[in-house]
Amino acid sequence: MKRYLLYRQNRPNHSKFSPRYQVCLIVALIAGGCATSTTMRAPDVPDVPKPTAEVVEPAKVVEPAKVVEPAKVVEPAKVVEPVAAEPVITKTKAAAKDPLYNMLQKVKHPSGQTRAHLDAIAHTLRRRFVPNPSPETAKEWAALARFTLEHYYAILPRAPISPDAPVALLIDALPESIAADLSRHPHYRELKIRVLAGQADVPIDLRPEVLAYIRYFQTEKREFFALCLSRSTAYLPMIQSVFRNYGLPQDLAYKALVESGFNSRAQSRVRALGMWQFMYRTGLLYGLRRNTYRDDRMDPEKAARAAARHLTHLYQYFGNWRLVVAAYNCGQGRMDGAIAKSRTRDFWKIHALPRETRNHVPKFMAAVIMAKDPAFFGFENIVYQPALSYDKVAVTEPISLRLAAECAGTTYAWLRQLNPDLRRAYTPPATRRTPYALRVPKGAGAKFRANYAQIPAHKKIQMVDYVVKRGDTLSGIASRMGVSQTALTEANGIANPRRLQIGQKLTVPLYPGAQYSSHTAVRTKNIDLTPDPKHYRQVNITVRAGDTLWEIAKREGLTVSHLRAWNDLNTHRPIHPGDRLTLWLPNDGASDSPIFYTVRAGDTLWEIARTFDTSVEALQSMNGIQSPSHLRAGTRIRVREIAE
Repeated sequence: MKRYLLYRQNRPNHSKFSPRYQVCLIVALIAGGCATSTTMRAPDVPDVPKPTAEVVEPAKVVEPAKVVEPAKVVEPAKVVEPVAAEPVITKTKAAAKDPLYNMLQKVKHPSGQTRAHLDAIAHTLRRRFVPNPSPETAKEWAALARFTLEHYYAILPRAPISPDAPVALLIDALPESIAADLSRHPHYRELKIRVLAGQADVPIDLRPEVLAYIRYFQTEKREFFALCLSRSTAYLPMIQSVFRNYGLPQDLAYKALVESGFNSRAQSRVRALGMWQFMYRTGLLYGLRRNTYRDDRMDPEKAARAAARHLTHLYQYFGNWRLVVAAYNCGQGRMDGAIAKSRTRDFWKIHALPRETRNHVPKFMAAVIMAKDPAFFGFENIVYQPALSYDKVAVTEPISLRLAAECAGTTYAWLRQLNPDLRRAYTPPATRRTPYALRVPKGAGAKFRANYAQIPAHKKIQMVDYVVKRGDTLSGIASRMGVSQTALTEANGIANPRRLQIGQKLTVPLYPGAQYSSHTAVRTKNIDLTPDPKHYRQVNITVRAGDTLWEIAKREGLTVSHLRAWNDLNTHRPIHPGDRLTLWLPNDGASDSPIFYTVRAGDTLWEIARTFDTSVEALQSMNGIQSPSHLRAGTRIRVREIAE
């Protein structure tokens, strides 16, 4: 007791601390603070004698922070050399003490108010941060931030952190230099992940499986995830707009990342197709059609709307987004069975699910977290694709995509990417009542319409009529016309291929550049090998380097078929520089002389048009033919005019 009274008598009387003293004490608080310790004491501070039971005046008990003599703390200012908090603390002193000092001192002694004190510190630090602090100031602030985050880590539950929580606001406000300084600190990294998880509008569980998939995407699947991020920006605006219209959480759009990597043409081993991996029958339920020409499951917009409707249905049925994400992968029926077998609706306790589905949910959660801040997870040099933008033009007839690309002033590859639903190199048959919406680059719609209007008919896809004859079969007709049997069936709505009738008229879609059967071309021997000398003269030319039959025919006003017939050429015998070719050219004043062809048994108007490089419509116009199917063997028709 005497010793205690003697100590009280000899204690210096300080009405308030000097700035230097405050700085040193705060330094000691930071240096001694850690997430697992409950007391913080500067090194070499002597033990303070505890008052005995005889002391009955609690108000006079010396506060722990005032027991240490200043002289004994000033020298150990070197105790924590890396941290010198004075510039940060002293800049905003309202009085003799900085408010931050009191907050830090209160956190030193954990209590029921620790969370409130940490929140106050977080708000204070956030207000004091500047975008580009000096190296000294950044170092001091990093120490204060580390101190604060470590104590947050000790008291917060292992769960997502709300975006408006003070600790989340503090982490988001950290200047880049301070965030870089803290980047390797495990507590900071885990808190950052919790903050990102809290920004999601779908449930995120920070379970080991989810964290394992984050590491998986950062390591084994790093290139794949980088590619997914690059593609994502092309489709996310459209997908999120669709989901917004259906009232769905926006982050469900990242299901397309784990389903297909934002690839419209992705196909699984079980033949699920498209960005949203619809099976054929499931797609039909939501209006996704498939035929010879197109598959709506590969249409980004249609598939996104179908996915939105499917997700809405699953949520109305299960009422739990974890179960919805799982059921989308394995199917509603299988999910029902797994729930019944496991006797729980807690996804993490359902063990009767396929392995792929058990992995699908944590994979989706990991993807959502990482997509919130790819740079934090090391994906810093991603070349993001611009959002897809395009014009839609209504086409009422089949169009070759190569020709369409020329008309739109773009490339064939880009036009295919804009129209991934097309299974062929041309648009499907269409009418004015049911046109096909062809996507062309943004701003190219008017250009396409103007250019396509100038394309001659013979360069367009022809829809040819064919009249069924005795002995015809659907496969035989398809082979002769150079199309697939399925295309012929679907173009004519044939339910039973075996029930063709003689005289039945079929529509056959044919397009330039297709590889047709050798039977489809009119035989070149039907072309007069020696035209009438009154109107034509024989000319011999020498093939030059770079010449092709098409270029020579175009230059001389002839057809390739005539050149082949006059010179006994075929597709397997190309021309070479130095070769001599025989041509029959019109005499002077005979430029209007027509070329005639005598129809043979089995000929079709389309076959004749293709041989003479013209169109069915042109032949009908020149010869007054009302119906292309009413050709008769022996009829002499005009096939073209040879211009000068």
